[in-house]
Amino acid sequence: MITARQRPGSRFAGPAAPMLSDMVSTPPGDRMGDSPRVAEARSRATVRALRQGARMHLALWVVMVSTALSAAQGRPRPGVTGERLVISLALAACVLPLALAALNRRRRPEAATVALSLVLGGGGCVLGFLQSGALTVVPVSAAVALAFARLRPGLALLPAVPLTVAITVVTACVSTSGNAFQEGVAAALLCAVLGAVCMFARQARLRHDQAELLLAELTDSREAQARAAAVAERTRIARELHDVLAQSLSALAVQLEGARKLAERDGVDPLLRQLIVRSGELTREGLSDARQAVAALRGDDAPVVDQLTALVGRCRRDLALPITLSVSGEPRTLTPEANLALYRGAQEALTNAARYAPGSATTVVLRYTPQATTLTVSDEGRAADARGDGGGDGVPAPPAEAWTGGGNGLRGMRERIERVGGRIHAGPAGEGWTVEMEIPA
Repeated sequence: MITARQRPGSRFAGPAAPMLSDMVSTPPGDRMGDSPRVAEARSRATVRALRQGARMHLALWVVMVSTALSAAQGRPRPGVTGERLVISLALAACVLPLALAALNRRRRPEAATVALSLVLGGGGCVLGFLQSGALTVVPVSAAVALAFARLRPGLALLPAVPLTVAITVVTACVSTSGNAFQEGVAAALLCAVLGAVCMFARQARLRHDQAELLLAELTDSREAQARAAAVAERTRIARELHDVLAQSLSALAVQLEGARKLAERDGVDPLLRQLIVRSGELTREGLSDARQAVAALRGDDAPVVDQLTALVGRCRRDLALPITLSVSGEPRTLTPEANLALYRGAQEALTNAARYAPGSATTVVLRYTPQATTLTVSDEGRAADARGDGGGDGVPAPPAEAWTGGGNGLRGMRERIERVGGRIHAGPAGEGWTVEMEIPA
């Protein structure tokens, strides 16, 4: 049985695989099946994307300010008539897309990014043609960088290529020096270098995100395989327990039943006959415990309240303990391992109470709180009138060492509880002894 969601193949495989940035921006409701590890990987990818976007926004603000200052100081200056009006419109075509790109942090459609890049680059080319002394290559190269930073490389080429060609031609045409060709090539190289840097930075982040997400999925898959192997091994152990221990106890119960019938036929001492009857009952209850352990190994669930009720009844009868059981809070379903750990802990604690404080009033309290499930077993110490002759029916109580307990003492109790993520405290309380076991909710 594999409890984790299996992924037989990578979701990134194949030509139709979505970009990781698309997956990161998917609404949380579409990723409800993700494990905590995968969700954390997505969260880290989102943080990296936001950091890269913040750096890009800062660069856009710098480009906007430098473009505005360069155009304001160029010749002719922006105005409201003739050529100056065209310069004003071209400057607005540069500043407005830069402001929109820097202020809007939400993911926009690819067509909108293409349009912003074309408007920004077109405004820069017009400024470059009308104001030869301005830093007109800056907004055009920023438009190319914006396209490669936010679009797939193939789509980013659509605005980048014509803008690069346009600024190269404009720079060469308006050049007043004898190196027009070199200046045009320099403008083209600036656009190409900035575009390549933004493209490689985006691709590196996406590859990093993809690798981290795949690693999280691989770790989940390996853990699921380990859990499946553990379940298979527990199933094998449960089968062996059932075939060996349960069958042996069943045979012992049959033999004790035969001994009881022989004792009745031969008229043996009534006390001996009752001890044989009690031994048969203990054997059948041990068989029930063995089946319970097998069920826990197989992952079958059983309410701990029902188990404790039966356990307290047996202890009252077989260990001559005056025990009271109380349950408070809203019961919750625990894992089979947690149920078994609490049951075995209570079993061991009651056995110790019968061994070291025979006849003492003992309380078993099971509390359900929003934070944890707590089981407390307390006794009042050795009773003043404790006798070794058992209860009031004249039948001697068997020694606690012979009764079915946890078998490992406090160390075994602690190991069981800690294995399921809980904690245990055992120590004196007044003249008695208290054992408290807690399993977080």
